[in-house]
Amino acid sequence: STQSTWGMNSSDATLITSPEISAVDTLWVIVSAALVMLMTPSLGFFYAGLVRQKNILTMLIQCYAIFAAISIVWSLIGFTLCYGTSISHIIGGLDQFGIANIGTAHFKEAETVYGLAFFFFQLCACAITPALIIGASAERLTTLASIIFSSVWVILVYCPICHWVWKIGGWLEQVGAKDFGGGMVVHMSAGYAAIALALVIGKRNTTSGEMTPHNITYVVLGAALLWFGWFGYNGGSAFAVNWQAILAIANTNLSASAAGLSWAILEYIFKKRITVSGIATATVCGLIAMTPGSGFCPTWSAFIIGFVGAILSFFFIKMREHFHLFDDALDVAGCHGVCGTWGVFATGLFANEGGVKGLLAGDMNFFLSELCGIATVAI
Repeated sequence: STQSTWGMNSSDATLITSPEISAVDTLWVIVSAALVMLMTPSLGFFYAGLVRQKNILTMLIQCYAIFAAISIVWSLIGFTLCYGTSISHIIGGLDQFGIANIGTAHFKEAETVYGLAFFFFQLCACAITPALIIGASAERLTTLASIIFSSVWVILVYCPICHWVWKIGGWLEQVGAKDFGGGMVVHMSAGYAAIALALVIGKRNTTSGEMTPHNITYVVLGAALLWFGWFGYNGGSAFAVNWQAILAIANTNLSASAAGLSWAILEYIFKKRITVSGIATATVCGLIAMTPGSGFCPTWSAFIIGFVGAILSFFFIKMREHFHLFDDALDVAGCHGVCGTWGVFATGLFANEGGVKGLLAGDMNFFLSELCGIATVAI
């Protein structure tokens, strides 16, 4: 019989009742989740170093506060909207409301891991997503407003997209779209939301000269910790200690390195100097670009994905600045939107691991499925 009390097992179809739990896989997911949790305060340092000195504490507290707020939202309703019993392949039901029916059960999406470990990993991935978005509204949005916006956005935007892509039975998953670490679910959704937020709240009353990053040390510290945490973010998305986890980590590191190289070349060509903040930003772009295909793409393609991703981001940012399109204070759209989109496209192109084959491996259908995912999330 189904038990609906807090933390007890459920016989719902989304759960697996067999006892094939791996202690090693569960430990890996727990450690990975801790690394992903570290990424949100690391993002706070990264953002804090890029804004003016008077706004440093605001950026730090907003990232911390958002993680705390989303932890509650995710526990109450977010998780069940993402991974509850699918309603018409669009959204999850309320069968896991308030962490009910999770406990020691395990989900089809992570078959060998305790449900609560899976829950916590996905919580950390969810929490950083709205924290990314507030970089676009830096120096304009109050902490309270950022918390309210983040909570509402997660329920109305993040959860449906997560269900479509990552829930077995979600409509994009059924179409055949794949997103290993969160190129669509996290980075594209955050990047395009950043554009909308920047347009709604308007531009800052300041000159470009006043917006020089005030603390490059914070920028480098934040970027380094993000790079470190990303190994758990992408590697943990395998939900097992297996070849895909190892592949994801190796690809993540190579892509970030390649992105730093291409950005350095561009800065030297256009500025005749290489900046620390530029290289730090570039490595993050490489991490983003590799995320959706980190466990699907061969290692040789990671260099191309990171190298090209940084180039696309560099020129998008230059175009936005030149035409004054919108005031995306910390270039969330240029980094996460552009590189996330490119990463999904590149996955459709290069994938040839983990049973997934892209266009270059002869599977046009998968490539078209990725394009469908791009169009859906962008709209």
